[in-house]
Amino acid sequence: MRIIVFTGRGGAGVSTLAAATAAAIAGGGRRTLAFGLGPGIGDAFGCALGERPEPVAADLWALESTPGRHDAPGPFRTWLRDVFAWRNMDETVADDMAAFPGFADLARLLTLEEHIESGDFDAIVVDCPAVRHTLDLLAALDAAARALKRMFPERQPTVLEPFLKAISGYAASGEDVYTAGRDLLLRLSHLRRTLGDPEASSVRLVLTAEEGALMDVQRAVTELSLFSYPLDAAFCNRLLPEDAGPWAMPRRDDQQTNLKYVRESLEPLPVFPVPLQPRDVDDLKGLVALAGLAYGEADPAAVLHARPAQAFSRRDGDYVLSLALPFVERDELAIERLDDALIVYVGERSRTFDLPDEVRGLNGVSSAFDGDTLKVTFSHQR
Repeated sequence: MRIIVFTGRGGAGVSTLAAATAAAIAGGGRRTLAFGLGPGIGDAFGCALGERPEPVAADLWALESTPGRHDAPGPFRTWLRDVFAWRNMDETVADDMAAFPGFADLARLLTLEEHIESGDFDAIVVDCPAVRHTLDLLAALDAAARALKRMFPERQPTVLEPFLKAISGYAASGEDVYTAGRDLLLRLSHLRRTLGDPEASSVRLVLTAEEGALMDVQRAVTELSLFSYPLDAAFCNRLLPEDAGPWAMPRRDDQQTNLKYVRESLEPLPVFPVPLQPRDVDDLKGLVALAGLAYGEADPAAVLHARPAQAFSRRDGDYVLSLALPFVERDELAIERLDDALIVYVGERSRTFDLPDEVRGLNGVSSAFDGDTLKVTFSHQR
């Protein structure tokens, strides 16, 4: 299974490049799902899409995951209703809570997890919202994975449990609510692990060669690295061609200058230039042609770049956590040691690392940052 997540600046053409990538992968004979985490992918294909996979071409299916109707509760709303019923509270409040944007996003992520685990596809290309929203979602997945261990530790059933459930009629109970909540977080935890696997998944960023775009992309690179989501490429979209005409030359020159700056800044991450098309691409033939222009000789399904993620290593009896954090100033960084975890703060974002058992007993903590990699050393207090 190959999973490719597209995100970027709003209006940069993320959905179109995601659709083009899916069409190119399917054209190579691999069963491919274009998964719209919201609206956009249907417009790129030039067709209306529903919430279930619909055939678009040979070996290519697509869907747009949208919020369910009031009569289609979804997993989180159902679970919240059970929680409220168990505590004899008004279930309609659960419906109100489930309408919060965060719950709707988590429901869409569960739909994505369902299709990944189904085994029906060889590749899934995910069209995500604008980069800030996407980073919030990916951070939420990390929190869900940690909450699974903290809030819902695995428990061993007793031999009497089946009899007690039969006697009680197996109505919604505290144990049922516990199990259902744990199952939901377990699925999100699996998704987080899959999206963090550099051999299976990668994120691709889309930007335009405009002033100010690079800063957003650099921050995205930093935060993806903080959470160890693999990033393998960026696309600089809608570049004016050489024959655009005299009136467009000043703008084209600015774009080429900005493209050079983007490439130098993001190196060694590959940056693919994508020319501006004479008209909107909204059919399969045009998408395949666009993918050819975007990727050149590269395989759209390949891992285009690999960068070391965070890693624990042992050195002279100490343990060292190494975490790549490009585009970060030292004064943006802070760490906080808890009994069994370490929190790394980068600007407004933070990530909590659960510490291995062999590290939890080490009381000495020191850190060093070389401008690209944060190293936190755990040692015996001296």
